[in-house]
Amino acid sequence: MRKSLAIVAVAAAMSIGLAGCSPSNSSSSPSKHVTLNVVGFEGGGTEIANIPTINKAFEKKYPNITLDYKYVSNSEYDQYNNTRLASGTAADVLMTNPTRVQQWEKQGYLADLSNQSWVKDVLPNVAPFGEIKGKTYAFTQQNIPIGLYANLDILKKAGIDTVPQTWPEFISALQKLKSANQPGLLLANQTGWTSEQVSMALAASLVPNSWGPNYDTGKSTWNPAFSPVIDRVKQLLTTGLVDGKLMNGIEPFNVGNSQFIAGKWAFTVMGAWELQAIKAGAKFDFSLNPMPGGAAGTKPKSFTFVGSGWGVNAASPNQIAAKEYVAFMTEPKNDGGYLAAENSFSTLKNVPSPTMPNATSFVQAFNDGRTTPSPIEFIQYPTYEQQFWNVGMSLFNDPTQSDSSLLSTLDKTIPKTK
Repeated sequence: MRKSLAIVAVAAAMSIGLAGCSPSNSSSSPSKHVTLNVVGFEGGGTEIANIPTINKAFEKKYPNITLDYKYVSNSEYDQYNNTRLASGTAADVLMTNPTRVQQWEKQGYLADLSNQSWVKDVLPNVAPFGEIKGKTYAFTQQNIPIGLYANLDILKKAGIDTVPQTWPEFISALQKLKSANQPGLLLANQTGWTSEQVSMALAASLVPNSWGPNYDTGKSTWNPAFSPVIDRVKQLLTTGLVDGKLMNGIEPFNVGNSQFIAGKWAFTVMGAWELQAIKAGAKFDFSLNPMPGGAAGTKPKSFTFVGSGWGVNAASPNQIAAKEYVAFMTEPKNDGGYLAAENSFSTLKNVPSPTMPNATSFVQAFNDGRTTPSPIEFIQYPTYEQQFWNVGMSLFNDPTQSDSSLLSTLDKTIPKTK
């Protein structure tokens, strides 16, 4: 689901009657049985996210609603839904992400959920990702850590007792690993996704939190604001600590994760959604930590990726039942189960975040307020990720390029939208 934030457009629901339940967010109660169609890029395959259990609980609470849940992998999600948009057969409830919320609302495909009771509980720093011009069109459910995984056994072999907290400590650790003939940092960058994540994670410590919210209004620019970030990445690439050309050839989600689980790298940058897989497969002690990007004496800031959520098809004839499904996802027991399965921080004031034992330093940073959502996700231009991926791969391939050249390219290819 995190491999791409490509644009999806979905609409028009399959028409089947109205539901019989007592909605907590509706003024009237439907009276007939309904089959509610829901589509998501989680809930199946390797992305279970506790959704089958939540769906069973929903049907138990609302016996007059039968769920027809369709899991579609994120790589196929766009094509799947676009064809149903064209034919008017899209689902009643749609799994969203920030980019899709922007696109679907502009096309008129999302119902306004501003009057739903759960809206007041959404945390202020997450609320903008489900809003357009002050109105709420989606419940943003996922605020997931992305950071530095560390193989603690390999670090010990090189005489490194603790995971680095600052950039100088990180560079020193990589140099010690190299001198001890131990594997170093994996930044598997095929397609450019990892160059984006490591850059945004470094930006958490190096770029003001206001950069993302101000970008589309023209108050922020890539050049020169991200120059300190580019300089950090260049240091890795030009000192021989990371082989950029090699990294551009390694696929991150299958190959890269498998290599880290096999114990072939001391560090990698990846999301918390891999915690269970690493714990199940690794034969070493490990931890997930905030990216150490700051100067000596500073504490690292946690970086989160605002991911999946839920919206209602504006054309659905089953509006009450569809909104009830979204509201059900916000209830503490259901949301808590989802968050625990996804190792995600809560987006609601009334739902606590899971503890994540292998990510205690990350959780501590988040709880201390040393955190920021991915700044690039605030941008509304549809292909912002792809534009960054292109520049990121170019940087990995040739780190001698000037900061201004790389960042000016981003300013040109990711225009402001307001």
